[in-house]
Amino acid sequence: MEHTQKLEYLISLFFNTDRLIKERSQTEGLDPLSLLRFEALRFIGEGEPTMRQIADRLRIKAPSATSFVEALNKAGYVARKKDPTDRRIVRMHITARGKQSLKDSSRRILAKTKEILSHLKQKQIDDFIAIMEEIEAAYK
Repeated sequence: MEHTQKLEYLISLFFNTDRLIKERSQTEGLDPLSLLRFEALRFIGEGEPTMRQIADRLRIKAPSATSFVEALNKAGYVARKKDPTDRRIVRMHITARGKQSLKDSSRRILAKTKEILSHLKQKQIDDFIAIMEEIEAAYK
């Protein structure tokens, strides 16, 4: 297989693996919305972002972010907070319930990921880490 074909195959594997992870997550009770909620709660827990910042982070449009975050608010995972320096700005912050949900989700995701990666040999893990670090650096 030539270099170009290998790259195309690798890209295909990447997208297929992403699809398989999403499918498996659904069958194990972690639907894509749960994963999106996890990412949103994690981001909100890192600081007190505005709705625009949340939309940008989740790569969704502002109206979608507003609806999504409103559902998190109604469920008690996040709350609105006025910005102390500019009362026109509303920031979101994570509640105790949101922190617990984030903790529970983190535990489940970490356990599942460890289970899957435990089948790799140490050299494969080391190589995978190096490759992922290079990919991450290329995107920064």
